[in-house]
Amino acid sequence: MQSTLERLIDKLHCALIDPFPSDNIFMEDVFDPTLYEEILAALPADEDYDFIEHPDAILPSGIKTRKLLDLTDATISCLEPEVRDFWRKLKDICVSDALQKAIVQKFQAKLKGRFGEKHPEMVTVPILYRDFAGYRIGMHTDAPYKIATLQFYLPKDDSQIHLGTSFHQKEGDSFRLAKINQFYPNSAYAFARTETSWHSVEQMSPHEQTRNTLALTIYEKGHEYKSGKAYK
Repeated sequence: MQSTLERLIDKLHCALIDPFPSDNIFMEDVFDPTLYEEILAALPADEDYDFIEHPDAILPSGIKTRKLLDLTDATISCLEPEVRDFWRKLKDICVSDALQKAIVQKFQAKLKGRFGEKHPEMVTVPILYRDFAGYRIGMHTDAPYKIATLQFYLPKDDSQIHLGTSFHQKEGDSFRLAKINQFYPNSAYAFARTETSWHSVEQMSPHEQTRNTLALTIYEKGHEYKSGKAYK
C-alpha cells in the first residue's frame, strides 16, 4: 500500500501549476480517506490551541477569531494521550526532508528566480489552525521570510466550500479575483511566496462552524515561527 508520504509527494508531482497570480496548485483526495477521517477525529480540543494576535483575527468587540497549535514534540506531549502517537507520526511526515524537497522542487522556477542557484537553509513548520465566526484575512503576499506553504483543508463535509482561500491578481492600484480554492474535504493548495502571491480569506459569517486547516510553511531557517512553548 502506498505510504502517506509517498501519496503526498505523488499528489504534488502530478498537480498542475496555475501561474496566476503566482505559481500555485490545488489538489483533491490528498490523504487516504481512512486517514482523513482519523485526522478529523484526532483534531485537538479548543483549549489545546492558542489565540493569535493579528488585527484581522480580532473583531471590533475584542473577540479573537483564530487559534493555532504548532505541532512539535513539546506541544504534542500536552495533547490527550490517545492522540499523541497519531500526531507525532503525522508531524514527522510533515517535517520530513522528502516532503520539503517535493514542495521546493514543485516551485523550483519561482524559487530560482527569487534566490538564484543557491537556496537558503529551510525549515518546515506544521501548524493546525482553527478559525471561528468573524475570522477574515485581507489580501497579502505573506512575510518575506516564508518560502512556500502547503495548506490542507479539514472540513467534515461540503457545507463550508465557500470558505476557501482566494488568490488575487494586482492590476495597477487595484486587484482582480483570480481564483478561489474551494474548501472541500481532504483537499489542499500550495504556493510559492513571491511579491505577487496575493491571497485572502473572506470574513466568516456569524453562523459559521469552526474552520480547520493544517498548514506546512517552509521558512528561511532562523526566521521560522516559534510559539511561546518549548520548540523542538
